[in-house]
Amino acid sequence: MTNELIRKNLTKRKESCLSALNSISNLDSYLNDILKNLNEFDFEIYKQDLKNEILENLKEWWTNPVKGIKKEEELFAILLEYDYFFQKNVEATAYGIGEWKDYQVQSDKFNMGFDYDFTTEFYACPGIKLNFFDSLEALDHSNLPEKYTNNNLNFDDLKIGVPIDVDVLNDIEDLEGYQEIIELHKCEGMLSIHDMFLELDKRKVFETINYKNNFMFLIEEHDSGEVYPLLIKEK
Repeated sequence: MTNELIRKNLTKRKESCLSALNSISNLDSYLNDILKNLNEFDFEIYKQDLKNEILENLKEWWTNPVKGIKKEEELFAILLEYDYFFQKNVEATAYGIGEWKDYQVQSDKFNMGFDYDFTTEFYACPGIKLNFFDSLEALDHSNLPEKYTNNNLNFDDLKIGVPIDVDVLNDIEDLEGYQEIIELHKCEGMLSIHDMFLELDKRKVFETINYKNNFMFLIEEHDSGEVYPLLIKEK
């Protein structure tokens, strides 16, 4: 497994999303605005900010005995976990994984199961900002224009046995391109994070981590079951 495969797999997912979006002849205007905002996001500035954030957390939290980190505890991985992402200023929290039954190095999305344990104090530490998700704030239900909600329905007036006219149901999740736009945000962001981790690893800044062979930086949405590798590091 190599870091080249991580980039290849993320790029393949990104290109699949773009291909699907390009095949939609008339992408909904609301979704199109979200896509435009993503395209205008400055990933170069994001990566520079990310670099500073990683270097600071690496020193002040991830390897700092003052914070309770035990140097003798080897790490299989550092997991970056984020929660609800239909909002601005999303952040991922960092967890050190010290025990992992049936551990296997991965280069693509996988389910990590539950047979792992966090190290003593490397738990819910500062991680990284994920503000490439910012434009998805528009998909939060409270921000949707009424045409994309079912607020126009008076459920008190509905009669049992009388079908609802499907034309008045406007679930934005059913629009063509909805899922692909969300996935594209993830892929673009993860590629940038991968690039920065790779750059810093080439500078050997992660040597202060007590890592096992084939250590991985990972990222996942909380309780999603979908974990993406960001960097594989060999001894």
